[in-house]
Amino acid sequence: MVDLTLSPLGEFGVETLPPDIVWETGRGDFALAAGPEDGGVGGLKAANPIATAVLMLLFSDVRYDPAAGALDQDRLADDPRGWVGDGFDVQSSRGEAPLGSRLWLCRRATIGEQASRDAQVAAEAALRPLIAQGLADRVTVTVEIKPETESLRLSVEVVSRERTVFAQSYDPLWGRSDGGL
Repeated sequence: MVDLTLSPLGEFGVETLPPDIVWETGRGDFALAAGPEDGGVGGLKAANPIATAVLMLLFSDVRYDPAAGALDQDRLADDPRGWVGDGFDVQSSRGEAPLGSRLWLCRRATIGEQASRDAQVAAEAALRPLIAQGLADRVTVTVEIKPETESLRLSVEVVSRERTVFAQSYDPLWGRSDGGL
């Protein structure tokens, strides 16, 4: 088996950070660098690998596992999601597991205590690689029910080995069926 690693292009021997994914208005996207401190003018901003890792882990859909259980298993059989690379590139002997979260299974849930618990469990499971791979010492996830908007607020705090704290909240994960948030 061939071991493949995708790395950003850069000068030989110079550490290059992956491009940042920034969260705006309910979507993740890349940002252009404003100056050299961001990764080079005209290029993609590359300054916060923890924020990017959190976004990728939370908002990439992990493949549905029937053993995990779900309310709508008939629909999930036709749309199991997941990243195709997880079908051949996961080396469990090295502690690897499919990346992503089960938050997508919570999107159709009725907002309440059970949806809040399910979202917290899904987010905590998705973020475990941050600790397993040594990027973080501690990850804390809280979920707040927002009855006035019939939504959940997911808050994540990551404390890195260098004691850098990343904290971010994500609101528009679950909104009302009429499109309101």
